[in-house]
Order: sequence, then structure tokens, then C-alpha cells
Amino acid sequence: MPTDPPRVEPTGTQRAAELALSLAALTGSLVLNNWAGRMADAAGLKAHSSPDLLLSWLPVVDTRLVFVWGFAVFLTWLIVASIWRERRRIPYIIWSYALLIAVRCFFIILTPMRQPYEAIQFQSDFLFHAIGRYLTFRHDLFFSSHTALPFLGCLLLRGRWLRASFFLLSVVMACAVLLGRLHYSIDVFGAYFMTYAVHKAEVRWFQPYYNKLKLRWLAR
Repeated sequence: MPTDPPRVEPTGTQRAAELALSLAALTGSLVLNNWAGRMADAAGLKAHSSPDLLLSWLPVVDTRLVFVWGFAVFLTWLIVASIWRERRRIPYIIWSYALLIAVRCFFIILTPMRQPYEAIQFQSDFLFHAIGRYLTFRHDLFFSSHTALPFLGCLLLRGRWLRASFFLLSVVMACAVLLGRLHYSIDVFGAYFMTYAVHKAEVRWFQPYYNKLKLRWLAR
């Protein structure tokens, strides 16, 4: 009977190089996000708010605390959970987030819109002023990163309760941006479909080539 080829474990240097490449991809996607966000903001200032059936029924709630600090909780939990349970897959997790952010950059500049007129103001928050203003903008609407990024954690990390925690975070963030009028309902519900599609596309189209290159590299 044919036997599987022996598994080649990467060396410490190879792991470090893989991590460095993933971090470079994430850095590049964040730079692209900043550029696309500024473009969307400039275009959004000249646009009009759009009607939204769901928002017309929902009350306006001040969700600044959840929007800013809840997202910080998500990022902290993602880092802790990755180091704790997914240490060997950290480069892959970073790469997946870089891909999702890059795809979102493409969409936020396709059809720029103005945020709902009732949107709460969160720019005065300390954490947003220090960090958040480089990551998110007022009119970078489709699709909601506050919803998509936690949901990607649900798709990537393993373990039922761990996935459930990230799904719950995505639902909390989705409610926060809707009640605070920081996104339209299509931005929030579309985030789940877009994130799932990007994840499946990465698994089907990108990952096989990545694995082949990695095996060739490790066999040297």
C-alpha cells in the first residue's frame, strides 16, 4: 500500500520567515485600508445618506463604548486565543485577515455613500483618537469591518466554544453599529456573506498553492 510522504516540520528560521511574510501582508493591507478609507471619506462627504428599512424601525442608541472598546476587546481576545490555541497557525490567521482587509478596501471605494445622518459621534474617544482613526473612517461603509473581523475569527479558529465566542462578538458589534447608525443594514448583513465568501475562496484558490510552495520550501 502506498504510504504518505513523511511530514516535514519547519525549522525555527522558516517559521520566523513565514510569520514575517504574513505580517508584511497585514501591514500592506492596513496601508491600503488607510488609503481606501480616506478616499471613501472624501467621496462620502459629497454623497447623500440612503434610506434603510431596518434603521427606520430601530432606535438610535449611543454605542460608542461598544464600537471603540468592544472592538479592542475583540482584538485582544483574538491575539490571546491565537497564541493559546493556534500558535502554529498564527501566520495563516494573519494572512487571512490581511486578505479580508484588502478585499474590503476594494468594495468600500466602489460605491461610496454617506453615513446615516443620525450616526453617533465617536471621534472624541481616547482610544479612537490614538489608534482607531488610522483603522476606520466615517464613510467606509460596505462591508462592516466591526462585524466581519470577529466573524472571520469564528471561521478560522478551532474549538466549538472558541468559535462561539467570536460569533457572539460579531453579533454584538453588528448590533452596536446598527443602533449607533454607523452602518447601513446591508453593510452588516453583507459582512457575513462577504467574509464567508473570502474565507472559502482563500481555502479553495489560495491555500493549495500556498501549501505547495511551503512544502517545496521546507524540502530544501
